[in-house]
Amino acid sequence: MATKNMGYDHPAYLSRLSHAFGQNAAGASTAFGKFVAFTALTVFGINANLLTAGTSTYTAWNGTATTTAINGDQFSLIRVTNTAAAGATPALSTSTYGPYALSLYNGTATATQTALAGVSNYVTPSQTGVGSNTAAGGFTVNQGDTLHIVRGTDATAVAAYSIEYGVTPLANVTA
Repeated sequence: MATKNMGYDHPAYLSRLSHAFGQNAAGASTAFGKFVAFTALTVFGINANLLTAGTSTYTAWNGTATTTAINGDQFSLIRVTNTAAAGATPALSTSTYGPYALSLYNGTATATQTALAGVSNYVTPSQTGVGSNTAAGGFTVNQGDTLHIVRGTDATAVAAYSIEYGVTPLANVTA
């Protein structure tokens, strides 16, 4: 197999892909699963599905006001990247996207929301918890960066998570 890059409008760059982190076990502040970027990628969104309602209350900011999430959970996306020059000793850095409330919160609500099992959220991540970092939405990651989901402090909630991403145009791919 050879590594190459193609025209900016090649289907490899236009497709959206998904990685499922799977279902977590109940327990506060747990991290589970890991995704390693196989090339330069743009992460467009995080899908979260509450399988078992929690018992905690969280407050989320939607960019203009707050909403209170009851019986939900909270999650963040953690990015670990190497900031050292090629060939140098690794120097790891982390970025946190979130926290996001997992409840009936839809990104624009301002009232109190009570979560039930089966609730799903889709968020476009940024480090401020609202909006996105690129014109296309989401944020870019380098080849080799790892992404982790970390849950909030609710001890009873169970959820499943996935990320939606695409290969960054003109990034090297293996063909």
